Amino acid sequence: MSLNIDQIAEAFCSHRFAETYPYMADEIKWNIVGREELVGREAVIDQCNQSAKYLETVSTTITKLKIYHAETRVVVEGAAQFQDQENQTSSVASCDIFQFLDGRLVEITSYNVEE
Repeated sequence: MSLNIDQIAEAFCSHRFAETYPYMADEIKWNIVGREELVGREAVIDQCNQSAKYLETVSTTITKLKIYHAETRVVVEGAAQFQDQENQTSSVASCDIFQFLDGRLVEITSYNVEE
Protein backbone atom coordinates (compact mmCIF):
# COMPACT_ATOMS: atom_id res chain seq x y z
CA MET A 1 0.00 0.00 0.00
CA SER A 2 1.46 3.34 -0.94
CA LEU A 3 0.86 6.46 1.11
CA ASN A 4 -0.12 9.87 -0.21
CA ILE A 5 1.79 12.94 0.95
CA ASP A 6 -0.73 13.75 3.72
CA GLN A 7 -0.40 10.21 5.09
CA ILE A 8 3.40 10.38 4.97
CA ALA A 9 3.41 13.64 6.95
CA GLU A 10 0.87 12.29 9.44
CA ALA A 11 2.90 9.10 9.99
CA PHE A 12 6.07 11.12 10.59
CA CYS A 13 4.37 13.47 13.08
CA SER A 14 2.72 10.52 14.83
CA HIS A 15 6.20 9.07 15.42
CA ARG A 16 5.67 6.18 12.99
CA PHE A 17 8.93 7.10 11.30
CA ALA A 18 9.70 3.75 9.65
CA GLU A 19 6.55 4.05 7.52
CA THR A 20 8.03 7.17 5.93
CA TYR A 21 11.50 5.83 5.07
CA PRO A 22 10.56 4.43 1.64
CA TYR A 23 9.35 7.90 0.59
CA MET A 24 12.46 9.85 1.61
CA ALA A 25 14.63 11.19 -1.19
CA ASP A 26 18.33 10.33 -1.00
CA GLU A 27 19.19 14.04 -0.63
CA ILE A 28 16.47 14.85 1.93
CA LYS A 29 17.10 17.79 4.27
CA TRP A 30 15.63 18.09 7.77
CA ASN A 31 16.02 21.48 9.40
CA ILE A 32 15.19 21.27 13.09
CA VAL A 33 15.07 25.02 13.64
CA GLY A 34 17.36 26.25 16.40
CA ARG A 35 18.98 22.85 16.80
CA GLU A 36 20.48 21.28 13.68
CA GLU A 37 20.13 20.57 9.98
CA LEU A 38 20.44 17.01 8.75
CA VAL A 39 21.29 16.27 5.13
CA GLY A 40 20.86 12.90 3.46
CA ARG A 41 18.54 9.97 3.92
CA GLU A 42 20.90 8.11 6.26
CA ALA A 43 21.29 11.10 8.62
CA VAL A 44 17.53 11.67 8.77
CA ILE A 45 16.79 8.00 9.39
CA ASP A 46 19.46 7.88 12.14
CA GLN A 47 17.79 10.84 13.89
CA CYS A 48 14.37 9.22 13.53
CA ASN A 49 15.70 5.99 15.03
CA GLN A 50 17.20 7.91 17.98
CA SER A 51 13.87 9.65 18.54
CA ALA A 52 12.03 6.32 18.34
CA LYS A 53 14.32 4.82 21.00
CA TYR A 54 13.62 7.77 23.32
CA LEU A 55 9.87 7.49 22.67
CA GLU A 56 9.99 3.85 23.81
CA THR A 57 10.95 5.13 27.30
CA VAL A 58 8.02 7.54 27.74
CA SER A 59 4.26 7.49 27.48
CA THR A 60 3.14 9.78 24.65
CA THR A 61 -0.25 11.40 24.15
CA ILE A 62 -0.73 13.35 20.94
CA THR A 63 -3.18 16.12 21.81
CA LYS A 64 -3.29 17.93 18.47
CA LEU A 65 -2.61 16.88 14.90
CA LYS A 66 -3.97 19.21 12.22
CA ILE A 67 -2.91 18.71 8.62
CA TYR A 68 -2.90 21.44 5.98
CA HIS A 69 -2.18 20.59 2.35
CA ALA A 70 -1.06 22.87 -0.47
CA GLU A 71 0.07 21.25 -3.73
CA THR A 72 3.51 19.77 -2.95
CA ARG A 73 3.63 20.88 0.69
CA VAL A 74 2.00 19.54 3.81
CA VAL A 75 1.99 21.46 7.09
CA VAL A 76 1.25 19.64 10.33
CA GLU A 77 0.42 21.53 13.51
CA GLY A 78 0.87 19.26 16.47
CA ALA A 79 1.09 19.01 20.22
CA ALA A 80 2.00 16.13 22.50
CA GLN A 81 2.48 15.32 26.15
CA PHE A 82 5.19 12.98 27.39
CA GLN A 83 5.40 11.20 30.72
CA ASP A 84 8.61 9.50 31.80
CA GLN A 85 9.11 6.58 34.17
CA GLU A 86 9.30 8.95 37.16
CA ASN A 87 5.91 10.44 36.19
CA GLN A 88 7.50 13.71 35.11
CA THR A 89 5.52 15.29 32.29
CA SER A 90 6.48 17.64 29.51
CA SER A 91 4.60 19.13 26.59
CA VAL A 92 5.76 20.07 23.12
CA ALA A 93 3.97 22.12 20.48
CA SER A 94 5.24 21.71 16.94
CA CYS A 95 4.84 22.79 13.36
CA ASP A 96 6.35 20.65 10.63
CA ILE A 97 6.51 21.64 6.98
CA PHE A 98 7.01 18.82 4.48
CA GLN A 99 8.12 19.47 0.89
CA PHE A 100 7.56 16.78 -1.75
CA LEU A 101 8.84 16.40 -5.30
CA ASP A 102 7.36 13.68 -7.50
CA GLY A 103 5.93 11.93 -4.43
CA ARG A 104 9.30 11.88 -2.64
CA LEU A 105 9.91 13.69 0.63
CA VAL A 106 12.74 16.13 -0.09
CA GLU A 107 12.66 18.54 2.86
CA ILE A 108 11.29 18.85 6.38
CA THR A 109 11.38 22.01 8.48
CA SER A 110 10.46 21.48 12.14
CA TYR A 111 9.65 24.09 14.75
CA ASN A 112 9.30 22.77 18.31
CA VAL A 113 8.46 24.64 21.49
CA GLU A 114 8.53 23.02 24.90
CA GLU A 115 5.65 24.27 26.98
